[in-house]
This record gives sequence, C-alpha cells and structure tokens, in this order.
Amino acid sequence: MSTNKKSVIYKEKSAGKLIARRDFLKIAGVSISAIAIGGYAVTDIVKQRKSYIRLRQQGLYKDDKRLQKVNLTGSHQNPSVLKVYEDLSTEPMGEVAEQLLHTKTYVDRNNLILQGAGHA
Repeated sequence: MSTNKKSVIYKEKSAGKLIARRDFLKIAGVSISAIAIGGYAVTDIVKQRKSYIRLRQQGLYKDDKRLQKVNLTGSHQNPSVLKVYEDLSTEPMGEVAEQLLHTKTYVDRNNLILQGAGHA
C-alpha cells in the first residue's frame, strides 16, 4: 500500500497587502458619508422635535395666562366642573370623585391617528 501525499504550501499575505490603499479609502469614504448623512438626519429630527415642544410650551403658557386672568388656574375652579362635583355630592379629590372621575387605565396615545389633526 502506498499513500500519495501531496504537499500543499500555504502562504499568508502580509497585513499590509490584505486591502489596497485605494480600496481602503473607498470603504472609509463610503462609511464616513453614511455616518455623516445619518447624523444630519438625526440632528434635523431633533431640531424639529424641539421646535414642536417650544411651540407647545408657548401655547400652554398663553392658555395659563388667559385662565389666570379669569381665576381659573385649576380644573376644580371651573364652574362646569364645580357643578359636576355638586351633582355627585362630592368635592375635588373626594372618594366618590376619585372612583368615578379618575381612571387607572393607561392609554398609549403614541400610535393614535387623529382625524383632521395637523401640526405646524
């Protein structure tokens, strides 16, 4: 019985020759471009979000000032709400009001689509 053994020679490329300089620059350029474009998009989204938050704050402050002028700084001072409390024979934060008017259910409103609603 004879066994034929073929000799195989493995050569390893040097680390500097695995990727050419030109290929490295192409890959680096594409990677940096993708990161820069993604960063710009995220920055733009954050700026828009901050703008919406600022507009919402301005609207809330405007409403607060308007309601302070007519002494309606809290919902329990509203004549309509006071009438409801009177009809229920309770007071704000009373036991009956707590059971009937306050809910313990959390509703996730992030995915709601409002009909006819729009943002500036």
